[in-house]
This record gives sequence, structure tokens and C-alpha cells, in this order.
Amino acid sequence: MPRIRVALDARVLTVQSELAGVGQYINEMVKASQGSDELELLPLSFRSDPIRPFVTVVKPIARLPWQSVAIPLHLHRHHYDVFHGPAFSVPPFTRIPLVVTIHDVTYLRYPETVNDATLRYLTRVVPAAMARGQAIVVPSSEVKADLIRYFPKTPASRIRVIALGADRLPLEESGPTVSVPAPYLLHVGTVEPRKNLGFLLHAYERLKDRFGVPHHLVLLGAAGWKDQEFRQTLDRLAHRDAVHLMGYVDDLTMAAYYRQASLYVMPALYEGFGIPALEAARFGVPVVANATGGIRDLPMDPGIRVLTTFDVDHWAEAMADMLVGAKVPRLVGPTWHHTWLQHMALYQEVAHR
Repeated sequence: MPRIRVALDARVLTVQSELAGVGQYINEMVKASQGSDELELLPLSFRSDPIRPFVTVVKPIARLPWQSVAIPLHLHRHHYDVFHGPAFSVPPFTRIPLVVTIHDVTYLRYPETVNDATLRYLTRVVPAAMARGQAIVVPSSEVKADLIRYFPKTPASRIRVIALGADRLPLEESGPTVSVPAPYLLHVGTVEPRKNLGFLLHAYERLKDRFGVPHHLVLLGAAGWKDQEFRQTLDRLAHRDAVHLMGYVDDLTMAAYYRQASLYVMPALYEGFGIPALEAARFGVPVVANATGGIRDLPMDPGIRVLTTFDVDHWAEAMADMLVGAKVPRLVGPTWHHTWLQHMALYQEVAHR
């Protein structure tokens, strides 16, 4: 039986030098697919990337929208069994089966946290993807419930929950050392309103004042958007010198920060999955997190405290409690290989309908 050929929209890989959640998802899927005897995953983009020579370039046609014109023509002229849009959108004007991944619906639940251009884009493409996709992949049961709520005409049977992997980074000691003195609390993510980092600063200040902990706070992640309020809060913080904005770091450096963290904190208003919290748990780091994303789908774990309120005192008490004693997560966590196997099974199902 010939291998199934799956076209993958890989634009994110060729336009972002600093890969965040969606980019990591696409990159790990491509890596996991290599060597498959049953299925060939073929990444497509409008530009080449010397770091990723495996990406096939589909040249734009004049100044027409790439996904609306160039990709449908490419799919018509070449044989593919499935097209996967891993970042909220799929092309029109094609008869091959379509799979789309909807990572979250922040643009509907918290539109004030999304930058204006992204809000306009998602408002346009997500409803179209929901209508066209034969299968809709989501990373958590929370996002599935959101799609059922906001798109009630879409059959729930078309929405598939596939957890993302947490094993991207090496557990063994290697690479660089951290440049922040231990002990410290850690957060990983783009500095943007959905991550609720202004609240984290207030909770951290209360933790320091009430419990006198010596811990610093380390924030890893690229600069984002609408961060003025966060930066104003940071500038006024009494413990400003103990807060370290480290920006985007490479994978080996990030792994080093995970290894030495005393506690991982995730106060996000909303996460589709929240890869860093599960990565931290895999490194044996206790976690305090808001009840959102993939962490809600986990069994209870003594090393993971899931909170359901944004009360500063409650968060300070929870963080202090998790810093005392050996509350190591027992979580094994999903792997990218398992994520890939579930995607592969879905591709085969959709291709053979």
C-alpha cells in the first residue's frame, strides 16, 4: 500500500526565528514524522529556509493571497491525500480532505488580549476552517468545549482532542548554565496580556512580603504586545531587582532554567494547552497553575497545584506551600511521539473516508 501523503502548512517555521507554542508544535510534528513507513508529511511554505531544507517552496502568484490561490493550485497539480493546517486555517477551493488545528479561541474569549491584526485574521479564518475541516484537532478538552460553545453547528464528533508533547527538551545536564542566582520561580511564555503576568508580579510581591522567601522570579519569553500595563507594574514593584526578564532563549538554555527552578508558575487567563507547565513537571519542578489548558486534563498530582481563583493572597499561600517540602510531580506527561501517532491515525482515517 502506498504511503499517505499529507501536505502541511509550515509557514510559521520559515517566518519565525523564535518559535513559540504553535511553531514548536509544527516543528515537533515534522521531526516525529521522519522515517515513517506509512505516511509522508510534506511541509509547504511560500519561502525557503536554509535551516529547514525539508520545506517545499510553493511560490506565491503575483500579490495574491498564498493560501487562497497558490496552495489550491499546488494541491490540484500534485497528489496529496490530506492537507493539514496546523495554525487555525485551511485553504479554500480544494477537494482533498482537510484537517485543521485550533489551538485556542482567545480571540473570542479574551479579544482584548489579542493584537488587532491577529484578531481580524482569526475572526475571518477560524469560522471558515471550522466549516471546511473534516477533522478539527484541539490540544485540550477545554478548547473542545469552547468550540462546541462558539460553533454549535459543527458536529462535536469532528473535534478531536490530541495532547501536545512535553519531552522536547533534554533532561540530562548539558549546555549552558543559568545566569540568574538560585533559588527562583520560573515562567516561560511570550510577554502578552493573556499570560496574566501583571497579576503574577502582584502575587510574587505578596509572597515575598508575607513569607519572606529568598526566591527570585525569572520570566523567559519573547516580547509580545499590549505589555504597557505589565511593564508599569514591574517598574513600581518593591522587589523589582529580584525579577529577571530574560527574553527568548534557545532550547538548551531553557532546559537549564527548568532544571534549577524551585517552582513553575502559570497564571494565564487561558491556555489552549500550556506546554511549559507540563515541560516543567517533566523536569520534576512543582507547578502552581490556573485551571486552564492541558493541565486540567491531568490526574491529580501532589506536585501540581491547580487554582481556580485569581486572588493574590491565595496564590501567595499556594506558592509558599509548594516551596516547602519535596512536592515533586509524578507526572510522566505526553510525548511528541504519542502526539504524532494520534495525528497519523487521524490522517489515515480522514484519507480513507
